Amino acid sequence: MCKTLLSFSTMAACLQMILTLAFLLEVESNIGFCVDTQCFSVHEGKADFSAAKEVCEQSQGHLLTVRSTAANSAISTLLGGLVGEFWIGLDFDGSCPVSAAGLKGYKWITGEEEADFRNWGNDDNLCPTSRRCVTVSTDNLKWMERPCTDNAAGFICAFDIDINCQQLKTEKNSHIQTYKTPFDFEGPDLSILPMGSVATLDGGAQYICMGDWHKSPWSCEVLNGGCEHKCTTVNSILLCTCPPGYLVDSNGRTCSPSANDPCAQSGCEHVCIPQNGSFSCLCNHGFSLDADGKSCKDIDDCADKRICAGAHVKCENTHGGFKCTCETGFEMEKGICVDINECFSGPFCEHHCINTAGSFECSCREGYKISEENHLKCKLHCPHSECPAVCDPNDNHVCICPEGFILDLRSNGRFCVDFDECNMFDACDQHCDNSFGGYTCWCGEGYNLVDGFRCEQIEGSGFTTSYDLVSPTSKYTTESPSVVTAGGLLGIIVCTVCGLLALFLLAHHCMKRRGEHALIGARKSNDLHDLEQMSTEHYKPNFSETQPKGER
Repeated sequence: MCKTLLSFSTMAACLQMILTLAFLLEVESNIGFCVDTQCFSVHEGKADFSAAKEVCEQSQGHLLTVRSTAANSAISTLLGGLVGEFWIGLDFDGSCPVSAAGLKGYKWITGEEEADFRNWGNDDNLCPTSRRCVTVSTDNLKWMERPCTDNAAGFICAFDIDINCQQLKTEKNSHIQTYKTPFDFEGPDLSILPMGSVATLDGGAQYICMGDWHKSPWSCEVLNGGCEHKCTTVNSILLCTCPPGYLVDSNGRTCSPSANDPCAQSGCEHVCIPQNGSFSCLCNHGFSLDADGKSCKDIDDCADKRICAGAHVKCENTHGGFKCTCETGFEMEKGICVDINECFSGPFCEHHCINTAGSFECSCREGYKISEENHLKCKLHCPHSECPAVCDPNDNHVCICPEGFILDLRSNGRFCVDFDECNMFDACDQHCDNSFGGYTCWCGEGYNLVDGFRCEQIEGSGFTTSYDLVSPTSKYTTESPSVVTAGGLLGIIVCTVCGLLALFLLAHHCMKRRGEHALIGARKSNDLHDLEQMSTEHYKPNFSETQPKGER
């Protein structure tokens, strides 16, 4: 149940939860009472144990636990005049403890395993051999063991209450017709009334207990505000309205037919209020009256900057209202937008993840850098002309190098050496600057760089040569890291010789086709294949020590 210190809106939300009951079977409950901080109700209707348990829980209660003589007295009051057996909250889950504490291994639905009071019909103190549940008989109030799938005559629910009201004090010439509790029992003389109880007066007016008594309409979200037809909010005022041809009665909530209803032909889009033989059109909350005096147009609630105030909160206008949402990278938590830690929720970085406000960043271990193609991935990187190669600790002949580097086998180890594309190939049309892992093509004044390597004269520039220097405008880098694999020294020598021969033939071929540049951009990935032996596109190492999995 709801706690004692609650705002009106919070109470309304709590009441809506309590009063919106989704009953799973047809049952009747017209007998019940409240005492101290508990209410009890009996429900008649065929039901097995599971269905009875769920109905009680749907109304924010539980099947009755009879752990004292006071609770047993409540049963006597509830079952007076009824016939049959009714479920209580005691069942056996199939395991018998060493000490059954007088309950034969049964447990209360609320979790307790003991009781100061017991009233078994068969007091043999033996654990059942299969799942059983307990009913109480109207004949002698004895507890009876039976299969939980049996259909009993009904069941008894219990409810804990924190907030209640005293009986409503009425005005002169007005009397209480009945009190109805949210637990579906009613009567004119109930002395303890839990939150959500509704008092109906003989004139038709209604009041609801929400810590104090509030007259209808109290809140359109709770029992339609007590209105017989429709509850609406106009200019922050709650109103009960009636369909055309009906007028609201003096009690403010019920409707009666009227032959002289001025609203019958009013044409009001939302709400019509009769006034001295005429009418006024009003609009529901979130709308304003249009120029024709009848139509209603949506108000942009987000124009008020006080709405959805707070860090990283944004306002979204809706038809007749608005909603507050969070900026990307944040989520709503207790009305406040808090940062989402993407390093925990994903996507995951291959090596290191750094959470930032509304986002995250990936970083790599030493010797690696973030991939340009995928910011979550890391690739080998060498910021110098040469770096130690990354080799398989189980096979020192299997090594990889960063893009634009080739493997150099030395007596003191294996190294990745930058491949000077500018000296090795006619890679650029005019000028070429080598860089670690790549190269840059650029053109002289009067020329534009085209396709990353070709220089095209600017029309009307007046230049016929390309020797005036300008800043580099494009950078081409090798696309695949060099990899050398060998089964032994002989394989390495053969591969090296073949590579040198291929390099000579390639250089000769490039000199012959200087004017044909369409495939220059691909030379570093295709023509270097003879030198590189194997690319990482075909060979993906899984070195346990040199390439560990990404840290999250």
